[in-house]
Amino acid sequence: MEQYLSSFQADLAAVSTEIEKLQARSAVLNQRLKNRQTVEQLLAPAVDQISIPPALVRKICEDPVDAAWVAALAELERRSQMVEDASKGGKQFKALADIKPLFSDLTDKVPLSHMMALPLLRLPVGARADT
Repeated sequence: MEQYLSSFQADLAAVSTEIEKLQARSAVLNQRLKNRQTVEQLLAPAVDQISIPPALVRKICEDPVDAAWVAALAELERRSQMVEDASKGGKQFKALADIKPLFSDLTDKVPLSHMMALPLLRLPVGARADT
C-alpha cells in the first residue's frame, strides 16, 4: 500500500509539473498574441492605405468605363500618391519599395480602350455620339 501511495505521489508530482509548464507556455502564448494584436492595430491603417484591393484592380482592368471606373482610377491615383509621398519621407521602408512597382504596373495595364473612352465621360449627355 505504501508503495502504491508513493507511486501515486510521484505521478501526481509529474502531472503537477506538466501543468505548471503548460500554464507558463500559455502565458507566453497569450503575451505573444497581445503583442501581435497591438502591432496589428498600429499597422492596419498604414497597410490599408498602401494596399490595392483586388476589387479595385478588377474594376480598373475589366469593367467598362463609367463613373465607378473613374472613381476607381481616382482611388488608385490617391493610393499611389500616398505611397509616393511616404517614400519621399525621411524613412525608407521595404514595403513601400516593394509596392511602388505594383502601382506603376497597374497604371500601365489600364486598357487603352478604357483610356480612350475616358474623355467621353466628361462630355454632357447630349453631346455624346452614343446617345
